[in-house]
Amino acid sequence: MSRAPLDTSHHPSASGRNGLLDLLRFAAATVLVLYHYLYRGAVEGGYLATGYGNAGDAVSLGYLGVNLFFMISGYVIIWSASGRDWYGFAVGRVARLYPAHLVAMTITAIVMAWWAQAPMTTDLAQWIANLTMLAPAFGQPFMDGAYWSIVIEIIFYGWVMIGLFTGALPRHTELAVSGWLVLILLNNLLVGSRGVELLFLTEYGAYFAFGAMVWRLSDQGATAWRLLLAGTAMVLTFHAAEIQRLDVLLRLGDSGSALQLIIANGAIIAVFLVAVLLGSRIAAGPWMLVLGAISYPLYLVHQNAGYILINVSTPSMGKWLAAGLALTASLAVSWWIATSVEPRARKLVRALFAPVGRFLPRTGRASIVPAE
Repeated sequence: MSRAPLDTSHHPSASGRNGLLDLLRFAAATVLVLYHYLYRGAVEGGYLATGYGNAGDAVSLGYLGVNLFFMISGYVIIWSASGRDWYGFAVGRVARLYPAHLVAMTITAIVMAWWAQAPMTTDLAQWIANLTMLAPAFGQPFMDGAYWSIVIEIIFYGWVMIGLFTGALPRHTELAVSGWLVLILLNNLLVGSRGVELLFLTEYGAYFAFGAMVWRLSDQGATAWRLLLAGTAMVLTFHAAEIQRLDVLLRLGDSGSALQLIIANGAIIAVFLVAVLLGSRIAAGPWMLVLGAISYPLYLVHQNAGYILINVSTPSMGKWLAAGLALTASLAVSWWIATSVEPRARKLVRALFAPVGRFLPRTGRASIVPAE
């Protein structure tokens, strides 16, 4: 059977897609892979039998790659939502997230079932719970620890869908972001409610809000209100990053200094802004789209399966070649998911949901815009 081509029909580079953001997605995913393989795997939880010394220390702040994902998501999702109705947006998100999750999660489950050594073990009940993408709600752990951030994304998408359904988005984006930032400030500084934190994403919301306001500034132009909201959200990202640093310090005993974190958080903001400013001037070539496409499956598939491959391979080839093998295998599987699985699966998801859409209220056009 011939391999299906990468489905780029919904990323037309000629229609304004920002290829630099695709590269930034891939860079963020790669940094997270290196963080897990070279640092976290040996430091936390005993996932890897051996560590990587100074090389691991050099990428010890690599967890900030997730925050960069959130920032990019805030930008591109508000961009995408600006050209969609609520139902088209929701189906697009399911088609984008679920097929890759299903395949990557199942691959990870098979590898873990074969390995069957603590702390990487699994069973059928865990696999079934992970089919929902919300496994902890059913009393089961995620098949891979990286999946927690996907739940954060899903909650964000849910609020965007509600905004589209009610008409609050995109017309009243600034008002919605204003209320969100106030809630973030109140909960983070005064209330400290875990329920509010989870439902309204007050721990990471500043990254999404900053990305959203950068999109509004680039699309609608600068106003005092938009600049104030973007500036407030940007400042709050540093507070969020410090909370993360303290959490990492509690779990791992080492998290770098506050100054190092300030520099690192400032760096991801800077590269994001550069990508936004220059991306409209650089054509999004096919290779950019491919790298952007494999970043999500790479994030999903690399961690636990990669740990196991490193552990199996290290005795025969050494830890460095084993890490290289795990990275190469993760990239290969991610490319297969992006090029062979996802295009067909997305068409299937949209075909399955299309009949339902005829009976639901719609709020605008259902087309897919370049941001996705």
